[in-house]
Amino acid sequence: MGSAPQSIQSLLHIAAPDMADILGRARFLARIRAALLEILPDAAAPHIQVAGYDDYQLRLHVASAAWATRLRYMEKQLTRALAQRMRLQVDGIRIKVRPVNLGPFQPVQRARYLSIDTRRHLEQTAAYIDDRSLADALRRLAAAGRDSE
Repeated sequence: MGSAPQSIQSLLHIAAPDMADILGRARFLARIRAALLEILPDAAAPHIQVAGYDDYQLRLHVASAAWATRLRYMEKQLTRALAQRMRLQVDGIRIKVRPVNLGPFQPVQRARYLSIDTRRHLEQTAAYIDDRSLADALRRLAAAGRDSE
């Protein structure tokens, strides 16, 4: 018969030994973030991500320049807190602004207004154009335009 279901965690460890290193690194960065959030205001949580820790340098990504400035002022406090809470040596903190991705860009639909003179000008221009598809497009544009409010 079939075997018992296994957790995704165990399958990832079996699939590739390097995967365990990646998961361990992700847990380590999550612990750093948790230690930072203990001393930062609650409002900071959705705006701050720990991007990496290499060569005693901590890399943080923040959602705005305001948070970047705030963290730069607190750099000494943050390095001391990490040393005390995690016994982690941090010689410097590099902060980059990385706005939160809100998904694909959706342009705002706005009504466009054309004056009567502009519509008349488009229709007259269309009458003198030899390219039929361009002339038709100008006529459609003139017909679609509304008077300004």
